[in-house]
Amino acid sequence: MQEEIQNQNEVVETKSEGVKMQEEGKSTDKLGKKRITIEEIEKEILTRQNNTGKFSVFSIGDTIRVNVRIIEGDKQRIQPFEGTVIAIKHGNQRKTFTVRKVSYGVAIERIFPYHSPVIDSIELVRKGKARRAKLYYLRGKYGKSAVLTEKI
Repeated sequence: MQEEIQNQNEVVETKSEGVKMQEEGKSTDKLGKKRITIEEIEKEILTRQNNTGKFSVFSIGDTIRVNVRIIEGDKQRIQPFEGTVIAIKHGNQRKTFTVRKVSYGVAIERIFPYHSPVIDSIELVRKGKARRAKLYYLRGKYGKSAVLTEKI
């Protein structure tokens, strides 16, 4: 019985040590090893990529042209994908945006990670006026009703 109480006290002591470390702002575990978070790793990778400020600023409803690098065998080419931005999700490192285009009567939606090395450049074609954060309602529309008014 006394052994169980001692074991419980040890558990409480180790938990309190961990709380003290968190309060002091140290990011180490019980053994003194440094803990690295996923966010720190992602920030490091993004600084190596150096994509910040490389692309033009765009928002929901804008028509953009995304130049994508396509690798076929040993050859590499750039293919433009032009369409309307219908969604922007997440933020900072994991930011993604969805572009929708209609080609020969068939709608195509493609999700691009903002910090992807596959994206060569992003060009703003025209600014669109949107009053919603996600334009999924455009999926049910076609023709002129699917075109957003231009922002002046």
